[in-house]
Amino acid sequence: MNIPEYIDSGILESYALGAVSDQERREVQCLSAIYPEVRQELDKLTLALENYALLHSTEPPPDLQDRIRNRLTMGAPAQPTTNDEPAADKGAKVVPLHREVPTFQVAWVAAAAVGLVLIAFAYFLINQLKTKQAYADELAQTNSRIQTEVGQLKQQQQYNTQLISLLQTPGVETVRLAKANPAGAQADLIVYWNKADKQVTLQVESLPALPADKQYQLWALVGGKPVDAGVFSTDRQQLQRTARTIAAAEAFAVTIEKVGGSPTPTLSTLLAMGKVG
Repeated sequence: MNIPEYIDSGILESYALGAVSDQERREVQCLSAIYPEVRQELDKLTLALENYALLHSTEPPPDLQDRIRNRLTMGAPAQPTTNDEPAADKGAKVVPLHREVPTFQVAWVAAAAVGLVLIAFAYFLINQLKTKQAYADELAQTNSRIQTEVGQLKQQQQYNTQLISLLQTPGVETVRLAKANPAGAQADLIVYWNKADKQVTLQVESLPALPADKQYQLWALVGGKPVDAGVFSTDRQQLQRTARTIAAAEAFAVTIEKVGGSPTPTLSTLLAMGKVG
């Protein structure tokens, strides 16, 4: 979708004024949650409309209600009265009881009424815009949460696919490692050793967190001697293939070493071990 053309189409102005269909409203809400430039333009229009309504609002005079009521009662028909006095002479001057209301006063009352209607409409419009803004913010949060969950599901699906492919590969030996010291920290991980291509892949299930200057290192035991199989992290979200190949192994073990690994294992930090076969 060409976002600049969509913004220039005028649909956002119509949305801000509430002059769109339900389908167009949903479309604007969805696009504003996805594209920041649409959200920014819509916020500008909303703020401009609110400022216009507040700028042109006027406070009606405090005595306006009484004055309108007086003007409306001026035209009420007079109650008939009984006059027992003799009729006036034909030549007597007749004085009208009611005077006509000046035109400018009627116009002023009409203008005041229109002003009140405009103020009420502006207030209603501002409330509508605030409600829609709150709904749009909620929609954006929901969309962000959904995107995060979708990303996690994709990552889990990729992990499962790689694991199934690894388990179906002929010649792959599965070695489960458990904590070497019963009183030590919990340590659970699985080594997948492909005897054909000598590749070693790790699946971490549970390992304690380490300081920034420490790292886990895997060792293959061949004839009772340790062979460096590479360092790895505690990441449980993906399978880890070590940087070194192992041609033969009787067992695998894990120690805690300095970052980058060590040429020889530190036996005092032995954490986990598992036998092949």
